[in-house]
Amino acid sequence: MNWDDIIVDASATDTGMRRQNNQDSHATVRAANPETWRRRGHLFMVADGMGAHAAGELASKMACDMIPHGYLKAKVGAPGEAISQAFRDVSARIHARADANRDFDGMGTTCSTLLLLPEGALVAHVGDSRVYRIRDGRVDQLSFDHSLVWELVRRKHLTPEQANVSIPKNVITRSLGPAEVEVDLEGPLAVREGDVYLLCSDGLSGPVADPELGAFAANFHPRDASRYLVHLANLRGGLDNITVVIVRIGAWVDPESGETDQQDPAAKRGRPVDGVARSWKDRLIRRFTAPKPLHPLAPEDEHRYRSCECPIDEKLLDALGRLAEETRETAIAQAWPVDWPKLSAHRRALQESQTAGRSRLVLREIGETISMLGQAGRFHRKQVPT
Repeated sequence: MNWDDIIVDASATDTGMRRQNNQDSHATVRAANPETWRRRGHLFMVADGMGAHAAGELASKMACDMIPHGYLKAKVGAPGEAISQAFRDVSARIHARADANRDFDGMGTTCSTLLLLPEGALVAHVGDSRVYRIRDGRVDQLSFDHSLVWELVRRKHLTPEQANVSIPKNVITRSLGPAEVEVDLEGPLAVREGDVYLLCSDGLSGPVADPELGAFAANFHPRDASRYLVHLANLRGGLDNITVVIVRIGAWVDPESGETDQQDPAAKRGRPVDGVARSWKDRLIRRFTAPKPLHPLAPEDEHRYRSCECPIDEKLLDALGRLAEETRETAIAQAWPVDWPKLSAHRRALQESQTAGRSRLVLREIGETISMLGQAGRFHRKQVPT
C-alpha cells in the first residue's frame, strides 16, 4: 500500500434490542502524515467489553482509547511488536483497575485490530470479535475466535457440528483483562484495490451469516452496508450490542449513478498531501522507491480460518425478503411508528428491480426496508413495557 491510496471507511454501533447499555467500543485512527504512515499505518479496531455494572463498557473504552495511543507513541519495534505490546499494556491496566475496585471484578474486553501498512494488512486480536476480508466474491475470516467452541474444534475434541450444538457460543477463552495476555497476529497480508475489510463484535457475527456480511459489505458504500447490517442483526433479535467497522480499499463508485466517494481529500491520488502537490511523475517515482516491506508477505491461505462465497443469489434474496415481509406484518399488527409511504416506495422499487433482474438493486431495497423497520422496531420496543 501507499500513503496516498484511497480508503473509504464507515462504522456503526447499537445497543441492540435487549441490552440497556452499550459495552462495545470502536476506533479509527488514520496516519496524520507520510512519516507516521510509513512507521505505523492506519488503525481500525473493535472491542466488546464484559463485566457487571459499567465494567465492560469501561474496559472496551480503555482498549479503544489506550491501544492506539500506545501503539502510535512506540518509538521502536516493528508494527506487530508495537501493537502486541500496546495490547499487553492495556490488559495490565484493566487488570489493575479491576483489582482496585470490587465493582469491576472480572472486567475485560475482546479486541480486534486491523493495521493497514506499507507492507500489507496486519491483524492483531484477542477474543471473539472478528476481522473479515471480502475479495473476488468470497468472504474470509482472518481472525481466530478465542472461544470454547473454536478451541475444542481446533484441538479435535469435537467436530464443528457437535460443538455448535453442545457448547455455549459466548464462552471466550482469551480477553484483555488478565495481568498477562497472548496476542495473535495474522499477516502481513497483501492488499488489493477493491478489498473490503469488516471488523465486528459477536453481536453482528452471531445473528448474521458470513455470506450476508460479505454480500452487503462488497456491494454497498461502507456507510450504507454498516447501517443495513446493524438493523439486520436487530431484526433477528438484537440479543447483544452490535458494532461494525467497514474499510474499503479504493474509491467507492456507485454502480448505478457512477458517483465517486473518495472520502478523505488528503488521501486522494494526485491531491496535495501535507501541502505538497504530487504529480503523476512524483507518484511513479515514489511507487518504485517505496521502502521494502519489513516482513515478507505470508501465504494467504494460512490465514483464512473460514472462507465462503458471498454472491447476491436467489437464496440470499429470498431469505432476507421473507424476513422483511414478516417484520412488516409485525409492524402493522403492533402499530410500529413506520413512515409507511416511504416504505411502500421501497417495496415498489424492490418489485421493479426483481422484474428487471437487477439483483444488487433488489438487495439495496431490502436493506433500506430492513433499516426502516429496524429503527421503528427499536423505538417501539422502548415505548412498550416488557
